[in-house]
Formats: sequence, structure tokens, C-alpha cells
Amino acid sequence: MAVNATIQSNSAAASLETAWLAKLRTLVKQGSVTTDPTELLFFSQDVFNQGAPLSAVVTPGSVAELQAVVSCLTEANVAIVARGGGLSYTDGYLAARNDSVLVDMSRLNKLVELNVEDRYVTVEAGMYWADLNELLAPHGLRTPYWGPLSGLRSTIGGALSQGSVFLGSGEHGSVGDSVIGLDVALADGSILSTGSSAAGNAKPFLRYFGPDLTGVFVGDAGALGIKARATLKLIPRHIELDFLSAEYVDPTQMFAAMSEISRQNLAAECFAFDPVLMDVRKRRMSLLADAKTLINVVKQSGVMAGLGLVKSGRDFVDESRYSAHCTVEGMSAEEVARKVAVIKQIFAQHGIATENAFPKALRAMPFSAPNSMLGPDGERWVPVHAIFPHSDSARAFGAIKDFFAAKQSVLDQHGIRVGYLCTTVAQQGTLIEPVFYWNDTHMPYHKRVVEPDYLKKCGEPAPNPASTAAVHVLKAETAQLMRRLGGTHFQLGKFYSYREGRNPAALALFDAIKQQLDPKGLMNPGVLK
Repeated sequence: MAVNATIQSNSAAASLETAWLAKLRTLVKQGSVTTDPTELLFFSQDVFNQGAPLSAVVTPGSVAELQAVVSCLTEANVAIVARGGGLSYTDGYLAARNDSVLVDMSRLNKLVELNVEDRYVTVEAGMYWADLNELLAPHGLRTPYWGPLSGLRSTIGGALSQGSVFLGSGEHGSVGDSVIGLDVALADGSILSTGSSAAGNAKPFLRYFGPDLTGVFVGDAGALGIKARATLKLIPRHIELDFLSAEYVDPTQMFAAMSEISRQNLAAECFAFDPVLMDVRKRRMSLLADAKTLINVVKQSGVMAGLGLVKSGRDFVDESRYSAHCTVEGMSAEEVARKVAVIKQIFAQHGIATENAFPKALRAMPFSAPNSMLGPDGERWVPVHAIFPHSDSARAFGAIKDFFAAKQSVLDQHGIRVGYLCTTVAQQGTLIEPVFYWNDTHMPYHKRVVEPDYLKKCGEPAPNPASTAAVHVLKAETAQLMRRLGGTHFQLGKFYSYREGRNPAALALFDAIKQQLDPKGLMNPGVLK
């Protein structure tokens, strides 16, 4: 009798699953719901890891479809995970529960409103940063923060959910500093609007009208809902540019220079590489072989800049030194010249001026294909990061370097290389990002996302699960060290600790908001742990 009851229970569960899947297929366009095993495997992976098995992947084509999908799934008690461009390496969209459904936002990529007069743009959250930049360029406008280097594939909604910095971050901070308002699909399928447009009869032109509800959803990793639309502020696209680079033997002096440039708000981007990461980047990108980059440098900075790039080739930084790079923007040549003069003085104190080919080429081609997730010999890649106040950045970097020096035997055993990317964030701090490279076979994710030509060129290492396991451990230990040093994080996902040590009153408020908006706990379970 008990066996029969179990069979009936399993049959009922299967029937229920069939019912909600069948309903999903009626809510979105044909072909936008898949249960194909190959697709489910791909969407269950990110750059570094693999989550729990998925039941289905659904790709809504409108906000109304998104609302209907979310409502259908929560009514059926199915966990929901939203995916933007899919470039996470912190388990952000990887399912923590078996049989979750992934909502692919790639078709929600349309322009909603471009208001040149009032200086804002509203887009669907699945739009790529590169597409937004191209859309705004003819109007002489851009968002203050205008995307990560992965902007060909990174989405507006993904950046807002995870946190994001790079292009424009030296002066304008992170993506959260550029957003005005959001439309968020909640667990019950309703839309919650933030910013001035929440008043009903006001345009979405201002972030603040009472408590800042927009900020609640920035960096929530999808725990509170799915971002459907975002409104971002606009500024004039700067018409004058210049670039500076300097080499340092002592990273402490480099951090001091970057912090001073940041405090004085002189550079749109101020970033640095250690010798290991610069070596990897130089080997991966051949400036002389990339005619498109050369053409864009000539368009951006003139014929002489293009000739300088050809002359320097890839040998524009001493391979034994740290290198800092700045992009300077202004509305006039005089403004740019003033900033450049100050940066030169700061660099000259302890650094050695060098060819500015790297920041010049980066700005000429700011968005590139996501090939950097594999090294020049096909190595796997994953970063870990933290943001530190200027007063702590050099000390933190030294402690991190000491940590890896103590782990040298592990690194040698598993053939793991560690490099560093650092970049300033507005006037407040510096992001330090150790990057791991090691040999292991490529995941299905890599084989689909990385360009075929690059995959063929770099080759694929033999399976090496022991080294990947070692990287998992090192990555977690590094994140723990950074938190002990007082660092904070973007891209929390399911990797970085959110709750540990947090102010109890703040945590209680967040939990109350989560309970109000997602009472069943179905929106991306496992994030912000």
C-alpha cells in the first residue's frame, strides 16, 4: 500500500511538472522554452563552475511575457534564476536547487526611451553594453559608467544585479552610480518601479523621491526579483582624449600614484597590471596583427598615434615591472592637457613614463570578444577581487602577495599562475583582482562562448581536475583573506560572503524585504548567503 502511495505521489509530481511546462510554452513564443539536455548543460555552467541540474530554460521576448513566466513558476513552487550575458564567475546564475528554471534575458534587449533633452535612457535589462554605447554615440551621449570590457556580451541587468566597474569608473564609479530607476518583475509577477517614475505621473528622470528603493536592487544578484527595465543617466560623450602609462618596480609606489590620481579625479580609467598578467595579455593580443584596432586608434587619436602603436608593437612595457595606465577625458583640449600635466607629475615621482599603446588600444576597441576567459595556451581563467580604500590598498596588496608566496609549493605542484589587475573606483578606492591561470580541459561553456578561431589557435589542455580543485580552494581562501583585510566585493553571487559579520539591524531589514517580495524564497535561492 505504501509503495502504491509513493508511485501515485511521484506520478502526481510528474503530472504537475508537465502542467507548468506546458503552460510556459503557451506564455512565450514557440521555441523559447527548451528542455534539451545540451542546452540545459550549457546554461547550468558559468566561466568557472557548474550548478544544479535545470528543468528548463525559458527566454521571454517581452516584459509582459517575463511577468507571466515568473508568476507561472512561483505558483508551481519552482525556483527561478535569471541570466544576463552569462559571464559570471561567482555562481551568480547557477542553480542551487535541482530542477530550477533559468530565465534567459537575451531577448529583452530593446530601447524603451531615449530622452536627449532630459538626459536619460531607458532600456530593457537584457541589452548589451556595447549595443547601448552604439545607440547613444550618434547623439554625442553616453552613460557615466559605460560598461565592462566584456560589454559585447555583458548586459545592463546583469551588471546592475552583480555590480560592475571599468569604463568610466575612475571618475564615475560603478554601475550603481549611473542608474536612476528600475522596473523589477517580482515573484508574484507584478512590476515594482523605483525612482521618480514610481510616482505615477513623473518621468524616470531622477533617482530620489523619498527612500532610495533603486539602491535596494543594485547588487542583489536577483534575490529580490528580475530586473526588466533600467533607466540610466546620460552625460556628453567626451570629445578629447589622451593616454598615459608608467612603469614601476615597487607596487607600493604604484598604488600611491593611482590613489592620488583617483583622489584628484583626473582619469576616466586608471588601471594597472603586474608582470604576470601583462605577459598573458601581450601574448594573447597581437596589436600589429589586429588591423581593426590600428584603424580605430587612427580614428580616435590620429595618424601619429597609429604610427606609434605600430612602432611599439607588443613590447610597450618592461616585462619585469608593474605598469599603470590612464585614459584622460575632457570637453576641450585645454581640460585634457591640464589633467595630463598633473598625472605626469604624479607618475614622475617614482615611476618611469612608457609608451601609452595599451590604454590607447583598449579605448580604440573597448569591447572585445570574451576570449580572455582562456589564456594564450588554452589555460582556464578565473579572478577573485576586493575593493579597498586608498589608505589600505598597498597594505592589502602586500598581504595578498605574501599569501601566495606562502602557497608557492601548491602553485608549482598544480602549474597555477597568479597575475593581478587593479583599477580605481571613483575617488573612493582601488579594486585588486588576483587572476588564476591553470591547465584543464575546457567546459561546454567555454566551447560555445569563446570564438572558434581563438579556440583553435590556443588549443585545449588535457583534463586536470586536481588543479581545478586546487584553484577552488585558493579562490575561496583569497576571498576570505580579503574580507579579513577589510575589502568589499562586487559580483557577490553565491561565492562571496554577504551575511558574515554584517550589522544585525541591516541584515534584519534585508531579510524582511526578501520575505515581503519573495515569501516562498524562489528567486535565485542561495545568493547573498
